Amino acid sequence: MKTALDFISYALSHAKRETVPEGARLPIAIDECGTDPWEYLYGTTGHRVSKALLEERYEHFYKKKGWTREAYAVATENWAELNKKATDCQGLLDSFLKTDVTANYCYSAWCTEKGPIDQIARPYEIGEAVFYKNSDGRMSHVGFICGFLNGEPLAVEARGIRFGVCVTRFYERPWTHRGLVTEKLSYDREYRDEPLLLEVRTPMIQGESIEHLQRALNALGYFCGAPDGRCGVITMGGVRAFAAAHAAACREAV
Repeated sequence: MKTALDFISYALSHAKRETVPEGARLPIAIDECGTDPWEYLYGTTGHRVSKALLEERYEHFYKKKGWTREAYAVATENWAELNKKATDCQGLLDSFLKTDVTANYCYSAWCTEKGPIDQIARPYEIGEAVFYKNSDGRMSHVGFICGFLNGEPLAVEARGIRFGVCVTRFYERPWTHRGLVTEKLSYDREYRDEPLLLEVRTPMIQGESIEHLQRALNALGYFCGAPDGRCGVITMGGVRAFAAAHAAACREAV
């Protein structure tokens, strides 16, 4: 069985890098995101865009949804000439699994530990699917948890024709349901949204969040060494100095 972590690495490689929020905690390095960015086109799963495909999609879908040919042409301008690839929301997972289903099928047949977001208390998992349930009771859109920012989940999603594949902040989107795609993906519980306990250990704790911490503490005068994203003895010295200084300030305030 393929892993959720591998899927998210794959999905992030197709997300537009400029959509990744600054300070995001992702399971891959920022320079691994957006190496092959994809656009959004309903009914595709990583297809190479051609003029014929754009015409077929317009006639069979976008025209029926009220798009004018002029607006559609502007939204998809130069896609064929630039040899771009496109996917729809479920197509992002389908292209990875070599399947072809709907978001509603993904929720009903592939997901476990699922339900309305406000009824599930467990931490979010990297690779967990999040859905939007429309007025007819079907899941009409899906994204996938890909990281965290200050405790807020981030989702990678093929958002729409004007956005393409992008990373979005969870609470800015109208998600209604969530679930683990356990019928198709295995999950690594290491990548939950849980507090990171800083310590010197082997192998070293490392990542972009450590680098951001190092830069911030260095700027405040608490020396953490070169901002290399590795939590070693020098970095912990800066962390302890910062904690001690602020603990003293708190005692004085009391």
